Amino acid sequence: MLSWSATETNHDLELAAIVTPAADPGLAAGRELINLGLSSVGTASNGSTVAAVAAVLGPEPALKAACVAGAFEIYNRVVDATGLPTGPAMRRDLASIIDVLDLNGFPHAGH
Repeated sequence: MLSWSATETNHDLELAAIVTPAADPGLAAGRELINLGLSSVGTASNGSTVAAVAAVLGPEPALKAACVAGAFEIYNRVVDATGLPTGPAMRRDLASIIDVLDLNGFPHAGH
């Protein structure tokens, strides 16, 4: 979704920043947003990461970002629980993102 949004708005986005901490994502509060996303799938509380986003973007965008991160975590759990495979057309459409994030390295990459 972020990749699509960046393309639609002609915004340069560095997706590799998700897996390469030294890379600049090219977004306002980009590193803070990445940390929020990472904390939403981890075991640590994300209160401090939401506060970091709020310090840069303000409280309303931080709340929206936290809601999006939570929603995506729910979607991922549903997909994981059902074993939903990724079809060939989607894998072709997402090939550049799959390569940048090295998603083929995961044990479930064939799905």
